[in-house]
Amino acid sequence: MKKIIKLFVVASLLSITMASTAHAGVWKQDSHGWWWQDGDKSYPSSAWKWIDSDGDGMAECYYFDENGYLLTGATAPDGSTVNESGAWTDQGIVRQRAATPAAAKTIKKKGMELYQEADQKSSGLPGLDITADIQMNLSYDWLNIPVSMNMQLKYHDLNTPNMEFLSQTSMDMLGIRRSETFFYTNGCYYLDAGMYDKYKMNIGYVDMTRNITLGGLTGQFGAFLDNVQIADDDAGDKILMYSSKAEGLETYLTSFYDEIWPTLSDSDYKIDWIDGKAVFSPEGYFSKEAISIYMTITEEGETMGMLMNMNLDYNNPGKAISIEFPSTEGFEEVIY
Repeated sequence: MKKIIKLFVVASLLSITMASTAHAGVWKQDSHGWWWQDGDKSYPSSAWKWIDSDGDGMAECYYFDENGYLLTGATAPDGSTVNESGAWTDQGIVRQRAATPAAAKTIKKKGMELYQEADQKSSGLPGLDITADIQMNLSYDWLNIPVSMNMQLKYHDLNTPNMEFLSQTSMDMLGIRRSETFFYTNGCYYLDAGMYDKYKMNIGYVDMTRNITLGGLTGQFGAFLDNVQIADDDAGDKILMYSSKAEGLETYLTSFYDEIWPTLSDSDYKIDWIDGKAVFSPEGYFSKEAISIYMTITEEGETMGMLMNMNLDYNNPGKAISIEFPSTEGFEEVIY
């Protein structure tokens, strides 16, 4: 995705993702309700279980109470909701996962195609208006540091002499609030990080495009999708839910930092898990994304954990982008 904030970013409930999938068994009913009997005549109780009831290769997740009966139209002990049929729902969508290797391969291919097609179509727009809300928690030994960030980004005509962008960021950490504004217009890049940190640089539009698109690396993220589910909402949007395999992503991050921020490329990154949800408009553009990532960063023998939850809104994709720039007075010129 051609934008400056395309990194990664709350995991699905652990009790659900760790639940077993039923490959053989049958639904049973008595005067108290429905329950599930496995092939070995046992039955789940006080537990979640993935069950492919109709044999379509996609399983739904159900909660069974302490007596082994299906919970319906209620909230499970861990706070998850189930519908009247007992299936786990997340923001009104019945969650599913592939029950067989063949189904997993098929749905993964469909998910990657859907993501990459939307990425290509959105990247081809003349411009985008994006809002990002980011919540992070940095953990180091006994210390936990919460960080809250909001970013507004507008751009148009990337990789052309007419390109412009405006990025406004505010961040709160340990009670300290910091705001920064970055923008590019008339061949100059401006950074305003406060009264005494105002700089401008003459940068060609080709180099500036490489920076705002993270060196062209961002569109590769779709290749890492795994555990895919595709659904439709009432507005006609396509919903893609996924987790991402960590293999290869560390290399991806290293390439990303080598390209854009070489000073950070000495760090060792280990990704533990990623969960995401992308919403595509009926026209096929990105509309919303929610990304969660947990990773550990090691540098000079010290390790820090980072949990990041990012919510992205693509405002009116396909519409013309109009940008109102701050004053360009008072910036110190530096050499790029």
